[in-house]
Amino acid sequence: MYKSDNFKQLDNETFALKINTDRDYKILQLTDLHLGFGMFSRKKDGLALRAVSRIIKRTKPDLIVLTGDSIFPFFPKAGTMNNKRQGELFISFMDRFAIPYALVFGNHDCEILAKYRKDKLSDIYSSGEYSIFAKGRKDIYGMGNYFINLTDSKGRVVLPLAFLDSNMYGEGSWFYSGFDCIHKDQVDWCMDKLDELKIENEDIKAMAFFHIPVNEFKEAYEKMKMGDKSVIYKHGNIGEANEHFGIPRFDGTFFNKAVENGVIKWMFCGHDHLNTLSLVYKGIQLTYGMSIDYLGYKGIVKRHTQRGGTLITRHTDGSVDINMVPLEHA
Repeated sequence: MYKSDNFKQLDNETFALKINTDRDYKILQLTDLHLGFGMFSRKKDGLALRAVSRIIKRTKPDLIVLTGDSIFPFFPKAGTMNNKRQGELFISFMDRFAIPYALVFGNHDCEILAKYRKDKLSDIYSSGEYSIFAKGRKDIYGMGNYFINLTDSKGRVVLPLAFLDSNMYGEGSWFYSGFDCIHKDQVDWCMDKLDELKIENEDIKAMAFFHIPVNEFKEAYEKMKMGDKSVIYKHGNIGEANEHFGIPRFDGTFFNKAVENGVIKWMFCGHDHLNTLSLVYKGIQLTYGMSIDYLGYKGIVKRHTQRGGTLITRHTDGSVDINMVPLEHA
């Protein structure tokens, strides 16, 4: 776990990270690294690791957020299902940058036949010298539901960061059962945490990071295509075949509850490796992070327009800019 005079763990689901509010604060979102660390994936792993290094070197972030599928324990692609070893090598790699980093699970980190389930992999993810990760409460669904509250020099929260497990699959935890969503008890927990922050500052604005996009992302895109001016285009596109969104099979409530609550203004996801779209819908900016993947998708090594990172900059006045960082420009 990360240790610093500016950082402390308040409880089993909340961290406080003091930042310098007199300068820009930069968060780099990286997603879908799909590191195999197996006998089939060595060349592609090398490409992915070099890509991450280039993007971090270019952006010089204060905090790195990894939004799932960092490792890929899928034997036909990686040549291993040992996500224990994958997790250890991944954390060791991230520690080399000496920059604090936070993580959420994707749907692939703990594939059905992988060596470790989320509980044990969480211990590895939280063991890094610079990692910030918490299993979160045992009485709500998922693993890795927690907050990092960015604070000023006086300890006042200036930007809460919510991290949520968007879970994996449906019945039987099998890929073809459809993708899961953020469950109701997770939603209620998150909204309660935000309500507590509103008591201290009624104008507080927050970000949320998770892996699988909310259903409303597709809804917003379709409205935008139909000319609905209430949806505001920011950047990127939908690069998946047939304009595919890997959204949950189940109707989650997270987005609508966040709109109702009013605190979350930015949501960041991964999952669909060729999608880079960012738009504003009902007052929330929904953003697909640029992906790293060289291993997961067939033929993706030869594709490049989707590969990179996403730089989130909080300025001294509290405003936020979100920009694509294509690898080809890093």
